[in-house]
Amino acid sequence: MRSRRGGAAVSETPELFSEFGFIAGLRQACRPRDAMVDLGIGDDCAVLALGGGRCLLLTTDMLIDRVHFRLGTLSPFELGMKALAVNLSDIAAMGGRPVCWLLAAGLTPGLPADFLAELKRGLFSCAERYGADLVGGDTVIARADLCLSLTVVGESERERLLLRSGAREGDVVFLGRPTGESAAGLRVVLGEAAGVSEETRRILRRAHLEPEPQLELGRLLAQEGLSRAAIDVSDGLLQDLGHICEESGLGAEIDEAAVPLSEPLRRFAAATGGSALDLALSGGEDYALLFCVPPESAGRCRERCRERLGLEVYPIGRMCARKGLWLRSGTGLREVAPRGYDAFREGLTEETPAEADRG
Repeated sequence: MRSRRGGAAVSETPELFSEFGFIAGLRQACRPRDAMVDLGIGDDCAVLALGGGRCLLLTTDMLIDRVHFRLGTLSPFELGMKALAVNLSDIAAMGGRPVCWLLAAGLTPGLPADFLAELKRGLFSCAERYGADLVGGDTVIARADLCLSLTVVGESERERLLLRSGAREGDVVFLGRPTGESAAGLRVVLGEAAGVSEETRRILRRAHLEPEPQLELGRLLAQEGLSRAAIDVSDGLLQDLGHICEESGLGAEIDEAAVPLSEPLRRFAAATGGSALDLALSGGEDYALLFCVPPESAGRCRERCRERLGLEVYPIGRMCARKGLWLRSGTGLREVAPRGYDAFREGLTEETPAEADRG
């Protein structure tokens, strides 16, 4: 299959043209020189040292029409909300507090005034909810597709950061909420949910278009020293857990029976003939926190999440010395690929609804 823009077939360059391969190449070329640069490429946020044990967190993300969303399948308000929420989720994954954000917008000619007003309302609604101030940015005309690029700045104590490299052998792997609903919600948005009830469609659609960053959970884990490693599930549970494994030099075993599956997801899978577990493990865009807790703190972690946040968190496996991702089921233990979303590979394929609207 060839690129819409006339590039080489994706199958001919699988290693060279992949999102994570490109990032790895950039990381190898980086040699930070300024003493303020504490942590660069390789985590959910870059970290800049402020002194006195404090640090700034920086993260950026881009959304492009026909790649990450499709105009007409979501409202401009929903687009604004989601554009900022997915960036805030990176701050949550580091255990930080959002401070401010910058917006770079490539706006296509002819966008109606009410579209821009609703887009702005969505952005500021999300900003007000989570306490982040807009402080600048840039605007240009985009001749082809609408593009939004946001940068969020957060802050934290350096010693309390949650890092992908912080996992240790034996740590319990926790999930901050069930995953898979967003991937099912994408199918709903695209009209691929025949037989699914209207109520279930509404729940799943909201999960996809109105993600909620788990900022309070991230802060609790960091402030109370409950966790030392975390990531937000943006590209799929297995793929994102693979990033923790890579940075920590470990593997992970996941108990298939322990992976939480919500009732709306189960109903969707039953109606469409799909696998709820597959959606939960590789669907992506859930923005739940995936985090590692020392075994002696696992019970306390669950208690504190219930007491402070009224939140149930789910132990789904353990970090192990054996490299790779392993799935335990009734038939034993098998190695699984860190499958999930790769922005380059899926963005290069011929534009079909399922690929054009992935975030």
